[in-house]
Amino acid sequence: MNADYEIVHVIDVAFSKLGNHKILTYYNESNPLGAVGAVFSGDMPYGGVSNVCLGANCQLNAMWTSNEGHLWVVDDHGDVFTNADVHFTSSPYKHLEFSSGDFDIDWNVGEVFQGQLNGIWGTSDSDVWVTSFSGPALHWDGESWTQYELPQAPNQIDGSASDDVYIVGYHGNIHHWDGSRWTKVNLPEGILSTDTFTDVKAVNKELVYITGRSGCLLVGNAKDGFRDIGSPKFAWYGVGSLDGRIFLAGGELGIFELVDEQFLCLKDKGNPVGVFETPEAINFIPAEQQPSSWYVRYSPNEDRAWTKISS
Repeated sequence: MNADYEIVHVIDVAFSKLGNHKILTYYNESNPLGAVGAVFSGDMPYGGVSNVCLGANCQLNAMWTSNEGHLWVVDDHGDVFTNADVHFTSSPYKHLEFSSGDFDIDWNVGEVFQGQLNGIWGTSDSDVWVTSFSGPALHWDGESWTQYELPQAPNQIDGSASDDVYIVGYHGNIHHWDGSRWTKVNLPEGILSTDTFTDVKAVNKELVYITGRSGCLLVGNAKDGFRDIGSPKFAWYGVGSLDGRIFLAGGELGIFELVDEQFLCLKDKGNPVGVFETPEAINFIPAEQQPSSWYVRYSPNEDRAWTKISS
């Protein structure tokens, strides 16, 4: 597949019963809308052998691992893929072509929305949320999908429990699910309603971090409210947690850790624009990955804490 496309990017990293995973997207500069995607699985993260466990003739946008250890993936056509033992009543997108590559995996696939899906999170194989850039959030309860209308253009989704889920996005939108309904979260003083929120990390019900492209970093929760501890000197693109530590993707300024509400620069290179957690490590996806795709892995308990993983 590499030889057929000019550009290859890593866009997500995860871990499941199948092993370590990474989503790669492939496209030509002259036709970015013609992207295709693949999930690789294998003896990573150190650049070891990995093989395609899911390949599709469209872009794969995000993945999530359930507490049962199954992998869930969403694509540009509104399809949800999973190796969990579930049954979707809907068929896949009519033009979808996919395979399990080098693995013997019976992927369960259904088109749950007529449009791009860009985020996924849940608590189990019977409690899964997916988001669409067009606006709606859809929920899988183990038997069927229910659609909830939300403002357009959500960026990220995360939660701490089935009754504590956040969706953040453009136009100052932060929404919270309390187990029965979605409500819009009030912004703290000084945060513009035009702000773009790029990521959310719910450490628990009391402690939630939300990053903004304006440099804001909101800390708090939907019940008690949020406060901003950020700075306009930065532009935050992602946030993640590892062993109680909070890490931030600062784009051109590098990789940061939040220490006593101060921003400690750990790496001033790499242009990270995404943060993804795996067991005992946190992974940073760079904006620029040419001439070959790569990402950075930080595992503080290993002899070699920082590793550049080439794909």
